[in-house]
Amino acid sequence: MTLGARLVVWGAGELGGRVARSWAADAPAWGFTRTPTRHAALSAHGIEPRLGSPAAQLAAADRLLLCLPGHAAQADALTELSGLPAPSRAVLISSTGFYGTPSGRIDESAPAGSSARAQAIAGLEQRFRQWTGARGVILRLGGLYRPGRGPFAALARRGEVPPGPPDRPLALVSYRDAAQAVESALSLARPAPVYLVVVPPCPTRQAFYAAACARLGMPPPRFGEPGSGGGVHYDVSRMRRDLLAAPRDPDWHAALE
Repeated sequence: MTLGARLVVWGAGELGGRVARSWAADAPAWGFTRTPTRHAALSAHGIEPRLGSPAAQLAAADRLLLCLPGHAAQADALTELSGLPAPSRAVLISSTGFYGTPSGRIDESAPAGSSARAQAIAGLEQRFRQWTGARGVILRLGGLYRPGRGPFAALARRGEVPPGPPDRPLALVSYRDAAQAVESALSLARPAPVYLVVVPPCPTRQAFYAAACARLGMPPPRFGEPGSGGGVHYDVSRMRRDLLAAPRDPDWHAALE
């Protein structure tokens, strides 16, 4: 990889902004946002803030991070980019929602789920691969968290556990571990085309929300019948090998802050 390559982050929010801040310590970084709300914070960390789309300003030597919230926004971005040459490296932030309601052993080769959301994410990934070819890397991230943000913070705000079977796993990864994985994917000379970015062991919904309710002083959660999918094992050997050998937040209890 060329040293000093410019990073273009389309969607410089919580995750994209973290990656851009780290990158800006050694090379130029542009952060594109929908509104100027975060521009002062980006500038303070050496990131050049910009509004709207980078499509007309993307250069062949750039690294591109597509980090817009939600697969629909990511799909709209790809519509703008697909008629242009792909940059030297592009990373798409996808989701473990690709797998739908998973069961058994899950790794990068597991098929997409059958739900409408899973199929939409699979379609987004396919379009990205068609546009980038060998220059693209897809990261299927689990649920992101940090103190004040994530499923624990959402429970504190809402005061109730979201519906769902008690035995469904919560695939979690902290923002700082996800940012390290993204930066590695942008920098590696020969990355794999797809990575599952989760930090096992993953708690079931029952285990997580029982601990979360206890921490918040709420009554124990009440659940319906277990799902029919059985246990889930996330195999992240590829992520550990290439992107994140030693997560900084290896225990899911860190999400209860």
